[in-house]
Amino acid sequence: MTRLLLLLLALALPLAAAPSSKDPARWIAAVSPGLLQVEFTLQFDRGDAPHGILDQDPRSTGPRSNSLADLVADERPLETTGFLVGPTTVVAMDPCVHPRFIKSIVVRQGANRSTARITAYGVDQWAFVLTLDQPIAGTKPIEFPAKGTESPAALVSYFRQDGQMVRVALPWGGQYLETESGKALRVLEHQGVALSAQARPLGLVMNHRLDADNQWRGNPLAWKMIDATAFAAQLKELEGLTAQALVRVRLSFRSPKATPGQNPMRMRNRGDEESDDSATERNELGVVLPGGRVAVLAALKSGITARLERASIQREGKPPVPAKFIASLRDFGVLVVEPEQPLGDALRIDATHPADRMGQLLLRAEIDLRGETRSSYFHESRIAGVRVGARLEPYPELPDPEVKDTFLFTMDRALFALPVTRRELLGGVRDPFAGRRQLTTARQLAEAVRRLPETADPANVPVSEAEENRLAWLGVELQPLTRELARANQVSDQTRDGQTGGLITYIHPDSPAAKAGIKAGMVLLRLRTPTQPVPIEVQLEEDFARAQGFPWERLDDIRDQFFERIPTPWPPVETPVTRALTDLGFGARVTAEFFDEGQVLSREFEVVPGPTHYESAARFKSESLGITVRNLTYDVRRYIQRKADEPGVVVSRIEPGARASVAGVKPYELITHVQDQPVSTVADFERLVAAEKGDLKLTLKRMAKGRIVTIRAVSSETKAETKE
Repeated sequence: MTRLLLLLLALALPLAAAPSSKDPARWIAAVSPGLLQVEFTLQFDRGDAPHGILDQDPRSTGPRSNSLADLVADERPLETTGFLVGPTTVVAMDPCVHPRFIKSIVVRQGANRSTARITAYGVDQWAFVLTLDQPIAGTKPIEFPAKGTESPAALVSYFRQDGQMVRVALPWGGQYLETESGKALRVLEHQGVALSAQARPLGLVMNHRLDADNQWRGNPLAWKMIDATAFAAQLKELEGLTAQALVRVRLSFRSPKATPGQNPMRMRNRGDEESDDSATERNELGVVLPGGRVAVLAALKSGITARLERASIQREGKPPVPAKFIASLRDFGVLVVEPEQPLGDALRIDATHPADRMGQLLLRAEIDLRGETRSSYFHESRIAGVRVGARLEPYPELPDPEVKDTFLFTMDRALFALPVTRRELLGGVRDPFAGRRQLTTARQLAEAVRRLPETADPANVPVSEAEENRLAWLGVELQPLTRELARANQVSDQTRDGQTGGLITYIHPDSPAAKAGIKAGMVLLRLRTPTQPVPIEVQLEEDFARAQGFPWERLDDIRDQFFERIPTPWPPVETPVTRALTDLGFGARVTAEFFDEGQVLSREFEVVPGPTHYESAARFKSESLGITVRNLTYDVRRYIQRKADEPGVVVSRIEPGARASVAGVKPYELITHVQDQPVSTVADFERLVAAEKGDLKLTLKRMAKGRIVTIRAVSSETKAETKE
């Protein structure tokens, strides 16, 4: 079968391109003295590993088994092919490595060698020009005639194979294609010297996509070039532009309302992966777009954006400029703000299709913010391929994977591409590129900002402190399915054998689910919304920490500072389902699918705020007592089985060593009375505590057990010390 396939492929080649048995050696001999090996000795710089092209094939954009850092560790150079076009002039493929990572460049043929330096860059050809410090013995420049009309018959290249350098002659062929716009292209697999059937060099092939205009033909030194000095000047101008148009944006947040017993890892993982959710100050890069608005490259989830209080534009040597929040983009991890005064220096946007930029010389800015410290590096880059993403949008790809801080500009300094995080869908199939930064055309971002508010996420906005922990709800309590539960409820085929879905164990009275006739014992399968194409599968995890039971019997033995590590006795109201509903936004329409008695039922709901829960409850902290209390909420009342008309506030925190701690008050106990006066709200507690000047009598309830605690009054001597 393999032999037959090879025979068919051989027959499919154009007859004019099929070489005779003697042609390959003659082709190689014609250019062999001008084929060179270029070696880049790489190095680390400031702890950063080098990045660039590892493979000679610039189109290799997939995962690699090695990296440039591995080359440094192995004391092995980065190799590519060089073509001698003058006594000391070499054209080679541009590896797109920043000069800070290049320790030296050596060009060799066998044992003969010379050091070299970069002196020019090809603008439309994936190549640069090296000037040798001295001629290399035994070499001879390849002579190219003026552009002719002879048809190419072969391509000769030079690279390492099976551990040794080899010269390779390939029949001319490749893939011929025409684009939607009518552009004719020939796609070749290798770079090399194109030769006629008579072994005459016709030109160098450095790009893998050859335009029909044959600009590659003739002497490579006649290509459109920019010398290294002029290119350095271009990068210097870009540095000045990015200093003003890629700005540092300081985002200020309220401190999150920490809940005793809340897992700190959960707090960190609930928001942007690149920063601690509890941070009150963040510095992010912002792009000044045409029209004056700034796109802040911060992939904030709604729980973090809710705490946003202000934003300001920070520029070197200039006073901060306050900025107003406009929107969070629905599809991209971008915050849009509007400065209170014009910034100037807006970036121009290049809307060229990435495929039409492949192989061309581009300016690359690598800009990283670490707090208020900004590091910037500038060098050349080129597009190696194009990936088709969401809604058939083209995404440019570089030959190296290090793109999270990369901004690409055209030679006239228009922004072409930038690193943007694509928002993850709320459920279902996951895009492997979602949640991480990828090169995105500037046209996509500018268009999304232009179309606001159509492209905004209405649920990802700043809110007041009182609404910070608001959550949507259906009013159902869910138990994760298992394989056994799924089979017992005959719902295995709907839940991937228990991997998704939740068994409804309780319906809250007067909730949306209760009004829709949902009953305990049904299985909630998934949510569907018209705003996204993929259903939101219900995926729950067993809460093993609470499955052990709360240590009520040992409460007096637990030190106050350890309660921060213990989960609350009652389960959290925030679940994957309530979080997804909240992220959809209040007022959104959603269809919930339930399984009941062998049938799938659909019920349409409007996403509405749930009642106040423990984490969002009003609270009061008495500094003199060292105690924080919260109002009783529906989730706490259900756990402790307390009626709505029964008094009480719940103790949420005790300061170690404070008066309440000395008296033996413990978190999660109820305070039902102060000085025999009923306490129904934190306002009652605050009023009664403030009115007392002597000892304070508290009536406590720990689940079903009641007790009375007296907190001693502060002596006059202690008061004086406290006042100081």
